[in-house]
Amino acid sequence: MNILICSTGSRVKMTQYIKEAVKSTGGKVIAGDSDPYSPALFAADDYVLLKPVDDDEYISSIIQVCKQKEIDAIIPLIEEEVPKLVKNQSVLDNIGVKLATSEQDLVDVCTDKLKTYQYIDQLGFPGVPTFSTIEETLTLLNDRDFDYPLIVKPADGKGSEGVWRVENETQLREAVEKVGHPIIQPYLKDKEFGIDVYIDLINGQLVDVFMKEKFKMVNGATDKSISVNDEKLLSLITSFVEAAGFTGPLDIDCFEWNGKYYISEINPRFGAGYLHAHEMGCNFMKYIVNNLIGKENQPFERIQYPEGIWMMKYSEVMLRKIDSSE
Repeated sequence: MNILICSTGSRVKMTQYIKEAVKSTGGKVIAGDSDPYSPALFAADDYVLLKPVDDDEYISSIIQVCKQKEIDAIIPLIEEEVPKLVKNQSVLDNIGVKLATSEQDLVDVCTDKLKTYQYIDQLGFPGVPTFSTIEETLTLLNDRDFDYPLIVKPADGKGSEGVWRVENETQLREAVEKVGHPIIQPYLKDKEFGIDVYIDLINGQLVDVFMKEKFKMVNGATDKSISVNDEKLLSLITSFVEAAGFTGPLDIDCFEWNGKYYISEINPRFGAGYLHAHEMGCNFMKYIVNNLIGKENQPFERIQYPEGIWMMKYSEVMLRKIDSSE
């Protein structure tokens, strides 16, 4: 079982986790990135240089590598590559390459935050109210459904890029004018939670859940968090996942506000905070490998990790002599 992970960047730990899981199959992990000095390249069994994700030749470079390295499956790691890969699922199928993520229609829902809210609401679950026009927002403000502050950000944005917090109508209009394809949301945030979920790729059943409260974010990624076991939040997530139809790894963001939980975002891939889940025994990499070799995982029964364990990221250094001919 040879697995390609793309756009690895500095995700050394993630690469090591996948490598450990694949080892049992006798296969290899091939890391790919457009930057020849990405540290995670050198944590894999082998590496390749790819075109950047936003390059027109990105998919062509993926296909070429899959053929050269006899790749059996691809595990996407970053937000931008997931929609590109699922859009080309049929091409990957034709060369025998599996993709460890959800189907294209659900990925499309996740890449637009307005569609995400509409999907969550359609299924009958509490999402963060999300609107695309000032008029809709002002109507609800006048009806006192919520109040300032509001958040204005790009509907297809990532992390914390392009986010405006506005305190009045003048600031709201200014932010909407400056943000391309904006969405507007109330600031419902007493606490923020990240939930890592794995749904079996074969039978679609929930396999594992890890919940953490976020305390510090860096460039939109979880930097410090603490493990939690909240039955109310767990019930919301398990019920939503069962109704939604996703498969593979999910990174779900939730806010708690006035004692209620609201689903904010759904990412059909590993989140940057997955490191916390893995180190606490929620081994999604093992679950993926099981599925890729045709083995179903045991369905989820209960939380098995302890509460109150902190994750604190820190930087490391990698030294390596790199041959210019590589």
